[in-house]
Amino acid sequence: MITKNNITGIILSGGKSSRMGTDKGFISLNGKPFTQHVIDALSPLVFEIIIVSNHADYDIFNQRRIEDAIPDSGPLAGIYSGLKASKTVFNLVLSCDIPLIKPEALQLLIDNASEDIDIIQVESYGKTMPLVALYKTSCAETLINLLNEDERRLRYAVNQCRVKTITLNDQLADCVININTLEELNQLKMTITIKYFGQIAEATQIHEETIEHDKSTIYELIKSLTLKYPALQQKEFKVAQNKTLVSNETLLTGEEIALLPPFAGG
Repeated sequence: MITKNNITGIILSGGKSSRMGTDKGFISLNGKPFTQHVIDALSPLVFEIIIVSNHADYDIFNQRRIEDAIPDSGPLAGIYSGLKASKTVFNLVLSCDIPLIKPEALQLLIDNASEDIDIIQVESYGKTMPLVALYKTSCAETLINLLNEDERRLRYAVNQCRVKTITLNDQLADCVININTLEELNQLKMTITIKYFGQIAEATQIHEETIEHDKSTIYELIKSLTLKYPALQQKEFKVAQNKTLVSNETLLTGEEIALLPPFAGG
């Protein structure tokens, strides 16, 4: 059995995604950047986490960051760079745009490791995903040879190695979904905790609840809450997101929303 002391987590950063319009690694879901969601899934399983990025902004995650050995050469070069820097035999390689990732899916890759396989990748909804995969560090030699031949196709490179594919069951299939556009981001249901204080709690008759939602702004969330609790329509209140007062136009990014009376003791 492979222990975490022999596994490195390698995260490929988002870069300036043309479809998303911004660096995907820093987009927030449930109050955490995509990259942090990936880190949280990897942490119980690995000895070390490496972020492959040329941008120092990623240092905020307090993980080892390395730069691409071959700049502007796509994910194939990113994987090679991570494998070259790895100190372990096995490496969980993930893109940063899978914020729903679960440790259970990664554990399946580890459980299927064997001496005669170089790469174990997942398959979800009929699509193989070489950026949710377990790579042996020895794959680096094959990858650099291909890069030196100006080959940049990741799937082609994977197929030059001994590869095994693990199909995820229905319970795990969604956790490896890539989020590439704002439309895809908006389709995700987020979990949020809402706290009610003073006369607002009297109107809702509860002090706290956790809900799933697909709202984008404070305004949309409050509109749904007033439909759920009609008594709120007669109340004035302020809204705080992660303990900071916000306006109706504010985008929802936090894990905690508080509805507060307009004045102390209200």
